Amino acid sequence: MDKSTLTASQAQGLARLTGFFYLLIFGFAIFANMFAIGGLVVDGDPAATTANLMENLGQFRLGAAAFVIVLIADVIISWSLYYLLIPAGRKLSLLSALFRLVYTVMFAAVALEFVHILKIVEAGDALSPVNAQAEIYLALKSYGSGFAVSLVFFGIHIFLLGLLLVRAAYLPALLGILLFLAGAGYIVDGMGTLLFADYGPFAKIISMMVILPALVGEGALTLWLLIRGLNPKKWPEVS
Repeated sequence: MDKSTLTASQAQGLARLTGFFYLLIFGFAIFANMFAIGGLVVDGDPAATTANLMENLGQFRLGAAAFVIVLIADVIISWSLYYLLIPAGRKLSLLSALFRLVYTVMFAAVALEFVHILKIVEAGDALSPVNAQAEIYLALKSYGSGFAVSLVFFGIHIFLLGLLLVRAAYLPALLGILLFLAGAGYIVDGMGTLLFADYGPFAKIISMMVILPALVGEGALTLWLLIRGLNPKKWPEVS
């Protein structure tokens, strides 16, 4: 086990901070995906998609702002998890953090589609209705596909995080096993987006295969870090 750069009390505080930012991500991401932006797209119908957007423009703006908060929280978690998991393997912890940061950069890039959409809305009559509807539709579809691909990198991060938790004596190995399953789900879903146009009749089943392990694994990690933190008796001494 590698030596830590933190005392047990510092690590405990960092664990609680990590749990808080994970909880922040859960709240803001669920709001943005399920209530603000999710459900706007009507497949094959740019006009209906644009109508949905215009009817929910205020919520769409709030959803875009919520994703900015999620991105900030992701950067902080990348940093905090790296230091928390150094004792479980310094190089592996760094690699895990880098994969999360790559995911964050990719997510930020595809989220710029929201800015593009708002600029189209603000342009008003500068674009013909047909062109505006087509651009809004394609921007929303591009966001969805790009985000799914970015989840490949997030899935690798989660998989590596699971391995680190199994190796970390001061955190429950069961959390790591749950994260293995969540990471595999993210990777399969992201690669499936690249390989297939859609999942057809299996779409709901595959979505549940991704969502359930993620909610259970990452949800359990969030609650554990917030409520229990780490075991200070098994935290290695400062180097």
